[in-house]
Amino acid sequence: MRDKRVLLVVLGLSVVIILAAGLGWLERSDRGDGGDGAMKPQESGTLGIAKHEENWLLDPIYQVKMHRDLVYATKENQLGKQEALALDLYEPDQAEPEARPLILFIHGGGFNSGDKRDAEAIAKEWTSRGYVVASANYRLRNNPQADMKGTIADAIEDLGDALSWLQQNKETYRIDTRLTAVGGDSAGGQLAVTFASRYEAAAREDEPGLFAVIDIYGPLFRGEIQEGYPSTLIIHGTEDAMVPYQESVVLFNMLEAAHVYRQFITMEGGGHSYQDPRVWGQVVQSTVYFLRNAISSPQQIFLPAETELAVSAGDEAKLTLWRQAASTEAAGSIRAKLPDGWGLSGPTVYSAGADTDVAITIPEDTASGLYPVLMWTDQDSGKAELPIALYMKVRDRLSLERTVYYNTDEQQIHTRLAIDNKHPRPLQGKVVLRYLNAKGTQDEVYDLGTLQSGEQRELTLPFYSDDPPTIYYENLFGATLQETPFRTHVFAAEKSNKPLVIDGSLEDWKRGNTFPLNRESQVLMQEYGGADDLSGLGYVTWDEDYVYLALEMKDDQHVQQESGFGIYLGDSVQFSFRMDEKSGAPQGVHEFGAALRKGGSPSTFRWLAPPPFKPGDIPGMKAGISRSGEQTVYEIALPWSELGVKEPSEGLQLKFSLLVNDNDGQGRKGWMEYNSGIGYKDERAFGDLFLVNKRS
Repeated sequence: MRDKRVLLVVLGLSVVIILAAGLGWLERSDRGDGGDGAMKPQESGTLGIAKHEENWLLDPIYQVKMHRDLVYATKENQLGKQEALALDLYEPDQAEPEARPLILFIHGGGFNSGDKRDAEAIAKEWTSRGYVVASANYRLRNNPQADMKGTIADAIEDLGDALSWLQQNKETYRIDTRLTAVGGDSAGGQLAVTFASRYEAAAREDEPGLFAVIDIYGPLFRGEIQEGYPSTLIIHGTEDAMVPYQESVVLFNMLEAAHVYRQFITMEGGGHSYQDPRVWGQVVQSTVYFLRNAISSPQQIFLPAETELAVSAGDEAKLTLWRQAASTEAAGSIRAKLPDGWGLSGPTVYSAGADTDVAITIPEDTASGLYPVLMWTDQDSGKAELPIALYMKVRDRLSLERTVYYNTDEQQIHTRLAIDNKHPRPLQGKVVLRYLNAKGTQDEVYDLGTLQSGEQRELTLPFYSDDPPTIYYENLFGATLQETPFRTHVFAAEKSNKPLVIDGSLEDWKRGNTFPLNRESQVLMQEYGGADDLSGLGYVTWDEDYVYLALEMKDDQHVQQESGFGIYLGDSVQFSFRMDEKSGAPQGVHEFGAALRKGGSPSTFRWLAPPPFKPGDIPGMKAGISRSGEQTVYEIALPWSELGVKEPSEGLQLKFSLLVNDNDGQGRKGWMEYNSGIGYKDERAFGDLFLVNKRS
């Protein structure tokens, strides 16, 4: 704390799926809207779902067992070489003898990159609830756009082989492949939708069958959606810069036209990363609750029109239940398991033949967040169905925007906090800004007074925090009703009093001002082994000619076999700058990287560059990288001219992010980051870097 007081391509989908000999598919049911609101009947009664507890497949109650690198097929790739294709299998460690439903997940990466390990976090979430999850690799190509039809055909064939292997090994891993969902993100989402669109009926009841599709920002899709297509959940962020949000809207409309049971979850402000902490809880909840409804639909009278229902505290939420056509004669009453203080309001009795609406009251003092709801549609016969599962998203009351800026007169970095009341009613209470400083946790408290609905207010604070603060809204009774964590760091880079020698040694660096690369919240990798695996500190300084960057990293294994564009696949550093619009420099993202190759020579590359700069080599950039024992030192001098800055001066503000890739010999494990937005491209996740003569 610093205070002046004290601080795609278009798919050619004429794809022929070649399935392993003897593999057939269970006939699919149509869980769609028949046009008049009625749900179409389940065609096959062979799913055989046993009676389960109400929280079956909803609660994370199981430990996860992992089986890595299970080879399911060996295929010839585009280079004419035999390639072993593997999957990682996650199974719940449970004593119950029953076979478990399957989720086959397909990683993204633009058909030229990505790995099955990328799905570890979501796979563990689903597995902890009772699914067996298989995350499969498939054949990639260096230039998939050159033959996209062949790229897709190879991948679809590989997925068919993966499912065939899972069918053949279902007894070993206790998998009920008759209950299979297929999903994926980005390119994997495209493949999941395509795979399901080419799904064929099976001749035997014990063969695999799809009950659901999970598509996470996967379109374009140029195939056909027919009646009988599996229930489908689409997840997409409104700020996705790689796959337009509107493409998922088009797919959703295709599902509606084919009367498919469908749900669309919008990640407000979300980019091209479903693992972004801002949306992670929403992704987990929506997939878990949707899958439970899809798999239990043969036992349901109704299915919810919305898996996620966004509401404001103090309001009455209205939920529509879509009736399935097989249950047109059912009549009875509705009961629900709700959070404390919530209640059903209005009629709870439903008659035969139609959809029905349910009203739920949410108390005014409900904190923002996600709240599960279970709902039973008991029939007059006394039969109680497995409950419908959904959740309420209670909206944040306050919209909060934090900006940091340099006050030239005071030569201080300040914070500006914009507050906007998005609640339908006036708010009273206080705003608490909580941050870390050298003394530990510090709170700054501000009386909100009365803030009318739609009213905006701005606080100017004469300090800033290096670490991201968390802001709380508390009502007059001291209850915390909103918690908003910020995730970007602020770094003050002190000017160097002399040019630095770039030789992979930091002896001539002042090391008082560092940024951390040693926190669990900064780790985005599979099987992280702790501080000895990867951890360190970073430094930034500057002079009139260069911005200097240095890292001291503990890394138990160093693997780097690439050069140029591909260095991110091995141990390396990537860093990005975006010039503040007031700087006068060319706008846009600059992304650079450096790595130590086998043999001791450095390799550098620029991946992103706004005009007039170009990706590729970086004229004038100096890199000195050394490796001693288990420590790697990166030292880089980037000319200001490579950022379009003519005369750097105190107070210059840049957007900044950095990550360190880790490869222990089995491919890129992931990375450790300071700020975000590089591994998953989103410049809004960059933090702030200021040039100062002396850190205050």
